[in-house]
Amino acid sequence: MILLPHVLALLLLAAPVPGDPAPRHALPDGMESAPWDAFWVDQCKERLEAAGMTEGYYFSPHNRLQSRRITRTETIYCHVPQAVVWSRGPTGARYGGFTMVNCAMALAMARFEVIAQEEARKVFGDALEAPITYITHVGTYNCRTLRLKSEKQSQHSFGNGIDITGFYVRGYGAIEIQRHWTARWPALQKGSLFLHNLVARLRAEQVFTNILDPTWDGYHANHLHIDLAPTSDGLPSVALEKAKASPVSASAPPREGAGRAAAAPVEIPFVGPEAWLVREAHGGNPATPPLAPRP
Repeated sequence: MILLPHVLALLLLAAPVPGDPAPRHALPDGMESAPWDAFWVDQCKERLEAAGMTEGYYFSPHNRLQSRRITRTETIYCHVPQAVVWSRGPTGARYGGFTMVNCAMALAMARFEVIAQEEARKVFGDALEAPITYITHVGTYNCRTLRLKSEKQSQHSFGNGIDITGFYVRGYGAIEIQRHWTARWPALQKGSLFLHNLVARLRAEQVFTNILDPTWDGYHANHLHIDLAPTSDGLPSVALEKAKASPVSASAPPREGAGRAAAAPVEIPFVGPEAWLVREAHGGNPATPPLAPRP
């Protein structure tokens, strides 16, 4: 009996077995096509393994379909296809909170994490291969509509978005979006530089469809919303197609800086205020936000 707590501790620390992705869910009565079909990834498990995800995740076996009545006459349906429950990414960074995303989003997040580590090395030094040890967020799956456009479902309804609130960098400490995005004193400048460089590169490489930072609106003051919405300004999302076409082979490209000079920092072109005025929250394509503060 004395050994029981130690056995339980070992069981809790044991890595979950990934299993296999859940099959396609049957459509609700009366629905001819499902919005979550856009996120289906062929050979999902193989692509995740090629992206470095050999442990630290598992496929949810529940394959849940949730319905939610939003008005007296309207019901929305929410589902996470090939749901991936994620605790640790390909570089070893752990995620705070319950993290469940669809397979396409998981593939994009694997790339996101690699880029975050590379940008952290540029700012905080390259003594460590993976300086980021922890990534915090305030949610992935949430069956709801958009806050400002109640006629449209949120990407969170499909496990297709995550709201990142911060990072923990070994040797530096916590970097919080709300505190570090605008560096109000010198001690925050490195953290702010890391966040801005990270967002700039994610946009330049089109890792996600939408990347909403604290300059977007008050709702995003404390986090970065990133998603893989199927369309951007009415056009198919390049980011989504890139994620779904991730390599199936286990051979990965060399990390940035290995055997060659690091890429120069990305500069984001200025986009005037008029362009922002015609974009509605989560409905447009905030891929190239202005460098100057919005009015």
